[in-house]
Amino acid sequence: VMVPLNYTEFIDDLTYLVKSGVIPMSRIDDAVRRILRVKFTMGLFENPFADYSLVNELGSQ
Repeated sequence: VMVPLNYTEFIDDLTYLVKSGVIPMSRIDDAVRRILRVKFTMGLFENPFADYSLVNELGSQ
């Protein structure tokens, strides 16, 4: 699930869907587990800040 621009509405909708049993909590747990695994693998918790020295290269090619 991609989070829309209005993330508070997304959270409210997702909370409702979980509480009403449409989406099982186990599905949320699985998604979070996969996201965190990738972030740990990429080292995003050791160095969470972007390298702004490369900002001028973004979109340059």
